[in-house]
Amino acid sequence: MAVVDNAILLAPGAEDNGFAVMLSDLVRQNLEAKPHKKADFDSINGSVAIVAVDAEVAITLRFASGKLTVFDGIVGIPDVTIRGTSDIIMAMSNLPSTTRLGLPIAKRGDKEAKELVSSVLRALRTGAFHVYGGLLHAGLMMRFSRVMSVNG
Repeated sequence: MAVVDNAILLAPGAEDNGFAVMLSDLVRQNLEAKPHKKADFDSINGSVAIVAVDAEVAITLRFASGKLTVFDGIVGIPDVTIRGTSDIIMAMSNLPSTTRLGLPIAKRGDKEAKELVSSVLRALRTGAFHVYGGLLHAGLMMRFSRVMSVNG
C-alpha cells in the first residue's frame, strides 16, 4: 500500500488511478489546511464508492476511525455510492458547508456558491447525479461532505 500520510492509504492499484490519487490528496490537503475537520474525519466509519461515469472510473473510500484507505474500483458493498459526471463530483468539493450539519447552503450574496449549489441540485433532479444510500447513512454523508469540502 502506498501511504499518502499516516491516516490516508492508497490500496494496491489505486496509485495508478488518477481519480483515487486526486481525491486522497484533496482529503489530506483539507485536513492539513483545516484541522477542525479532523474530528469529522476521525468519526467516519463506512465506505463510499464514487463512480465518474464520463471518465469511466470508480473508487472506494473506506473510512475506519481516523484512517482512510482509497481503492481502485468498487470494493465490497459500499454504504453510500455517488454516481455522476466528474465535473459534478468535483463540484461537490467546492460546495459551501456553512451550516453545522454541513448542508450546502450558499451565503447571501455569494453568486458563485449559489450557482454551484443550483448546478448540483439540477443534476440530482435530472438524474445526471445520484447518491445511493445517502439517506440511510445521513451521518456518514454529513461528515463525508464536511471533510471533502474545501470550504468551511
